[in-house]
Amino acid sequence: MQTVLPFLCLAWTLLLYFLVKPLYRRYRKPWVSPAILVPALTVVVMVLARIPYSAYFQETHWLTWLMGPATVAFAVPIYEYRNVARRHALSLGLGVVTGMVVAVVSSCLLARMFGFAPEVTHSLMARSISTPFAVALAERTGGSAELVSLFTIITGLVGMIAGDALLALLRLRSRLAHGASFGAAAHGFGAARARERDSEEGVVASLTLVIAGVGMVVAGPALSGWVGRLLGV
Repeated sequence: MQTVLPFLCLAWTLLLYFLVKPLYRRYRKPWVSPAILVPALTVVVMVLARIPYSAYFQETHWLTWLMGPATVAFAVPIYEYRNVARRHALSLGLGVVTGMVVAVVSSCLLARMFGFAPEVTHSLMARSISTPFAVALAERTGGSAELVSLFTIITGLVGMIAGDALLALLRLRSRLAHGASFGAAAHGFGAARARERDSEEGVVASLTLVIAGVGMVVAGPALSGWVGRLLGV
């Protein structure tokens, strides 16, 4: 049974995903999204069946690895709409830099307010970039791969669910602003939602996601160190 269990976990995950996906295409509601419903149902089954996480991860870990190629796949729509990227290069660049600074400063302020351990603080800093980039950043800053994955997923889900309402509240009408907001704040989840809203929004979100991820991996350690010293964290 111990040998078969990991394969059953993998089969369950894939089957559930392919069952939920057409449901989401039909109803287009955030709570039936595969990103929410599949993990939720999987957790319920694991708890009821008393399946340890180690057994589940044994055969499904490669699904996490696939997030890297999935992130690279965002380059396809970026290339197809490269004129949009050229036209708004300055605005996107400034938006990404602002998002990076806000992510680091807010993490340091939360750490100072609640007395978080450095590992938690460094993991929080990467919450707004895609998981492959976030894990790479955590390895360089002393964060936890497990924590950063959790924070990243929570951030993405919140951004995907609440993004429409927040954009309406802020009365932003520009598709560029909508796409950049989704990509910078909610990474892959946000880019997926932006693509559903409009093709140009999806391109801008994908571009912002990639630039923010690369920028944080390159400049994040230095930025976090500087902000940490400035705020005394």
